[in-house]
Amino acid sequence: MFLRFFILFMMFFSCQEKPKKPSFISFETKNDSINVVCKNPVLGKTFLKITDKKLKTARFLDFQKPDTVRVLQFHSSKIDTISIINNYEFRLFYGVSSIKKYDTLYNYNLPFLKGKRYKILQGQNTNFTHKGSFSKYAIDFKMNVGQTVCAIRDGVVVNVKEDSDTGGKNEKYFEDANYIIIAHKDGTFSQYVHLKKNGAIVKKGDSVQKGQAIGKSGNTGMSTQPHLHFAVYKPTKNGLESIPILLDSIPGKKYRKGKFAYHK
Repeated sequence: MFLRFFILFMMFFSCQEKPKKPSFISFETKNDSINVVCKNPVLGKTFLKITDKKLKTARFLDFQKPDTVRVLQFHSSKIDTISIINNYEFRLFYGVSSIKKYDTLYNYNLPFLKGKRYKILQGQNTNFTHKGSFSKYAIDFKMNVGQTVCAIRDGVVVNVKEDSDTGGKNEKYFEDANYIIIAHKDGTFSQYVHLKKNGAIVKKGDSVQKGQAIGKSGNTGMSTQPHLHFAVYKPTKNGLESIPILLDSIPGKKYRKGKFAYHK
């Protein structure tokens, strides 16, 4: 089952044991200056977090849409590009850098068609994979490959991955999960994971309505069996964080393993 986001949803990591330049960062040399340029490819609101590793300080730059912006400038006599990557960490996240509030009482739809009933494989806040700030409030429904996944709320599709046909229990399959990410008007996001290859019905930029069919379930990524993993997130300064939700007028915590959810 799903353990971590792509993001699998979508945060972009810039630093491993040996720091590497993120794909969204480039360098431009002009006269005696080295400019650090961020190319934000994400549709919708995102923000860049720049951390000075030596000073242990951070600054944030918010994007409203895909854009290319110069974020730092240095004199070439004082630093080179390798030192910049070693001294600074660049991370790109969904949402805004400082969300003031969101709709905590919104009643979300179940993520499948009306008249359907699915068994819950894993509820919220478990000791298996739904733990930690990212996955704590996720829910897994047992859905066979090819069954219809629906939007739980109106929104705009900001990312789609559907090119994978690979999955398994091992952690090496994390990034092979297909998914859809939808942004909501209050600044939150929903994510639908483990979709089948070419299983997205929607594309980036599409506006979707609550209950609309958006994809087909599957078994891609780190998964023990075919199912749908989904959660709702709020942005924080360190990335997306799953949140408690009201799902079909029932608190999410009541969707427990072994029970069935029926969309009337």
